[in-house]
Amino acid sequence: MGRLNPSRIDKVNMRLVQAVLIIAIPLFALLAEVGRDHGRDRWTSLDWLMSGLATWCIFEGFRFRRLWVFPSQRLLANDAGNSKALRRWKAGQLIVLAMAEAVAWYGLVVRMVLHGTLWQASVFYAVGLFLLLLWTPRRGF
Repeated sequence: MGRLNPSRIDKVNMRLVQAVLIIAIPLFALLAEVGRDHGRDRWTSLDWLMSGLATWCIFEGFRFRRLWVFPSQRLLANDAGNSKALRRWKAGQLIVLAMAEAVAWYGLVVRMVLHGTLWQASVFYAVGLFLLLLWTPRRGF
């Protein structure tokens, strides 16, 4: 029986976290729709604040990938046993997945707290799902 590669186990764990986050978005979106009226179409300053926060999460997610994930992947490609690089890769992956999920959660805030319409919240849901799929933990090492 072959020896288990810790970096491979961590990639599987990150993919599991990603899958749970992907499944959570439609479930919480459905929960947000229970008992809700149509909402209001007009964007308020708080809606724009949510959009700004979501945009900030997107930029920070790309920044974390550039500063944490990609350098760690290069180090792990040369030395798969580098525990510091593996921990940094895992931390970076968790942060970017959390940033993508936060974008979708801002949609929940727009729908449930700010009483926006479904289409307004759906923009956030769609972008969050797209980022979760885009920022898939790669098999680069």
